[in-house]
Amino acid sequence: MLALGNHQLLIGYILLYHPGEESTMDSITDVSVYSALCLLVSCVLVVLGKITWEFVFSQDDLPDTVPIVSGTKMVPPDQKKVMLWAPPRSLSTAFERCLSTLMDQGRNITIFHEPFTTAYHLGPERQMKMPLEPLKFTVEESKYSYAWVKQHLEQDFPESEVVFAKDLGYSVSNRMQYLPEGFQHTFLIRKPEKVFRSFNTLLSKPLMRLTRIKLADVLPQGWVFQEMYELYQYITETLGQEVIIIDADDLIQYPEEVLEMYCEATGIPFSPNMTVWGKGKDDLKRWHLSKRLLFVNSVVGQYDRAFSTRGLTKPTHHSTHRPTEEDLTGDTQLAIEVSRPYYEKLYEKRLIPPSLSGGQREEDVCSEADDAGEEHSLLINAS
Repeated sequence: MLALGNHQLLIGYILLYHPGEESTMDSITDVSVYSALCLLVSCVLVVLGKITWEFVFSQDDLPDTVPIVSGTKMVPPDQKKVMLWAPPRSLSTAFERCLSTLMDQGRNITIFHEPFTTAYHLGPERQMKMPLEPLKFTVEESKYSYAWVKQHLEQDFPESEVVFAKDLGYSVSNRMQYLPEGFQHTFLIRKPEKVFRSFNTLLSKPLMRLTRIKLADVLPQGWVFQEMYELYQYITETLGQEVIIIDADDLIQYPEEVLEMYCEATGIPFSPNMTVWGKGKDDLKRWHLSKRLLFVNSVVGQYDRAFSTRGLTKPTHHSTHRPTEEDLTGDTQLAIEVSRPYYEKLYEKRLIPPSLSGGQREEDVCSEADDAGEEHSLLINAS
């Protein structure tokens, strides 16, 4: 039902945005009638999609954000507050789900999902123009200013052992003064070839092709990795803090080892069962997130695998597909070329799993997962 509502809304907005654009009608009357029909159908679809969305995700279902409370209880002295910064399409939501399993084991953990990303794309100070202008009336988040997000992350969480927030690394570009105090900053990185091919695959889905959205329409000028490296420099040089870095290929190949290393470095409790998850909607009900950001990302299929699967496991086979330069044209190739030097600088500083001899990763493990389908070999099916 959620997918139906998403698609109704998206098709409706596409018709509103491109009514009759490629029409071959012979007369002005025909074009006018066609445009009027498009407008009528689009309005019906938008209304139906909105009703479906509100029915599936009612106000009581998702926590959205926690109210700011006064410090009436003592914060645990050993409470850990951790930020994870990542590029899009880097398995970061899957990693977030790994940490969420600690709730099932009786741990009291508070998880924020992409609050700064919400501010960057949907908030009043948003730094990226919405590709489909009509969408802003449905998805803009007027309360998600950078100061508001910072205030929420810095409040006391008296009963939480861990406060964990996952966000996209470019979302605080030009706004680093709003980084929340008291947090340890960590990075999850992934090879640019895999990030942008995965993103390109996402935008190549039939409904997304109708929107004509390109990488440059939804990503910053530095193509994510430049912004992430600038964030790394700010944290290490201005804040004087060491950044814990893990790599997605290592996580795929050695999930338990990487999770244990990460938990040891941050003080988050580790469990060998972190790679097996519950139902996706159970996590959504427990995370603090923007319902509108969830809607947008659900429409484009951003979370399809992370929330439809039940765990993370080592792949049992390697892809035979290898990308060629002919596969990586236009924005995708440019994004990879610009990003590679920044990625390599960060990769040199990552935590190295004990099983990796000399710190060299196995070449092309899970290569081009979205195209070859290998990501399904590392995510346990929900069925």
